Amino acid sequence: MKVCWVSKYYRRSVVAVICLGIILMTFKKTSPWSRSQLQNDLGPELEAQRKQAFKQISTPTSTTFKQIPTATSTMTTTTLKQCRDDFQEIFEKEKRYICFDIPGRLGNFMFAYASVYGMATKVNKSVVTKTNNFLKYFRIKAKVVNDFCVCETAKFVYEDKHCQFSKDLLNLTEKINYRPFRYFQSWMYFRHVADDIRQQFRFKDELREKAVSIIKGSREAFVKQQRGRGHDNVTTVGLHVRRGDITNNRHYVEYGYMVAPPQYFSTAMTYYRNKYNTTLFLVCSDDIAWCKENINGSDVMFMEDNPFEVDLAVLTQCNHSIMSVGTFGWWASFLAGGETIYYKHPARDGSKLRMQFSKDYSDFFYPGWIGME
Repeated sequence: MKVCWVSKYYRRSVVAVICLGIILMTFKKTSPWSRSQLQNDLGPELEAQRKQAFKQISTPTSTTFKQIPTATSTMTTTTLKQCRDDFQEIFEKEKRYICFDIPGRLGNFMFAYASVYGMATKVNKSVVTKTNNFLKYFRIKAKVVNDFCVCETAKFVYEDKHCQFSKDLLNLTEKINYRPFRYFQSWMYFRHVADDIRQQFRFKDELREKAVSIIKGSREAFVKQQRGRGHDNVTTVGLHVRRGDITNNRHYVEYGYMVAPPQYFSTAMTYYRNKYNTTLFLVCSDDIAWCKENINGSDVMFMEDNPFEVDLAVLTQCNHSIMSVGTFGWWASFLAGGETIYYKHPARDGSKLRMQFSKDYSDFFYPGWIGME
């Protein structure tokens, strides 16, 4: 993994691009110079790496990074602040912890936590994480610290691919603290604690009750709409459509992200309509306008104007699931626990994203789920 950034400090109009302390290239600063010009010159991938580097390696330490020393000789000297979290002494003394911190949105957070928790339980260690906004929704079993400086001395370990299982990560047996880095989007990391994870991601009462109320109201409105023709026994199907950030961002498209076409949703809905007497599809999406144009039927209701956590809670309370692409829909389906239909082509063949998955996607999609196109 390359971790690169562009030096913000330069002299004599020279800008340096640094990867883990090695100056890869230098070039004269043109006038006028702008960050956007540099991004265009270096490309979006390097810019993304630069951002990640400043997030994950904010200060030089003695910690190794895949056996490569940090850039203490080429970076401006920075004085490390003293860690004031009371838990640090215990952390350093017991050396039985795995630190968890992941950038990204809710689906990424849930995958990373579940996987790190799976790693920890395999070797009798405990999870340490920092305070964040997602914790308020769930009942996770982790030590929550206010200052993540506690984990500065933990050993970094890495996945091979974002959506493939790396079996060595379930064998972190050294008498040290660990810090897994990246996304770990495979159910295989936590298959031995799947029921435990479902309990930890059971939404807290207020949010769960709101979701139940929304579904109850939707069912009642649907039955009334059908004029009460024996439709009280309704099978609810949560249908999640992710489009907005993928279709609106060319970097996602170039990387290989795909969106599910209208025909996929039609095929998946027909499956449930044929299997159950009365179905009600509850549609959650970041592009409801597209859904209203392409997902049709008298048994379809659109969930509008809810925050993302409410949408997820609603989807988890449905009997069955249809997911499009992404981790949000994955977790909605996993937590709902019924039948799940997924789109078979989440990544474009030959793309960088496709390389992150196993050959048949089996490390990512849960056993028993049904792939359609």
